[in-house]
Amino acid sequence: MRYLLIFCIVLSSCAKIPVQSVELSQALKEEGERMHLLNLALIDKIFQEKRHLVNEFITNEYTPEIVNNFKSLLPPGTDYEADFAEMMQALYPRINARKDSLVSALDEQKAGIIDKLNQDYKVYASAFDELQNLLRSASRLNQKRTEVFQQIKSLTNNRLNLEGIDKALNKFIKDGGNIGDKAVILSNSINSLLK
Repeated sequence: MRYLLIFCIVLSSCAKIPVQSVELSQALKEEGERMHLLNLALIDKIFQEKRHLVNEFITNEYTPEIVNNFKSLLPPGTDYEADFAEMMQALYPRINARKDSLVSALDEQKAGIIDKLNQDYKVYASAFDELQNLLRSASRLNQKRTEVFQQIKSLTNNRLNLEGIDKALNKFIKDGGNIGDKAVILSNSINSLLK
């Protein structure tokens, strides 16, 4: 009987985790995944906008500047309109190289940010998986403890109320005050449960 009581005290000292904790952790994990997908969509949208700005810059600022610089290098009396197609054909590789370098830099940064977000999310998801496993394990332990308490209560013809003893011990541990007074209250509580 003494070993049974020690076993029960050890069993009751484990934290009690409600079953809803597992469900809550799953909801939080799903919300984290949703936020991760929103972050990825936001990054994609930002970089699409930046690509658009690169195109506008190349079309509205860079190309006219390159054309004007090229015109200044041409000999006087050159007919720009007649030679415009040839002139642009000579400038396109330079313009496209500039555009490609800007777009490439954007793509590289976007890939780096997405990679970092994915790595962080992987750590987050892994941590939540471990937390859920721990909560499930603790929840199963709580169920087993309750089953053991009920079996012992049944085996002792309701003379040994381990659930009540567990509550009295928890109250003793958590309540403040004079240790002597608490010990007397604990002793009285347990004696009343040991019918």
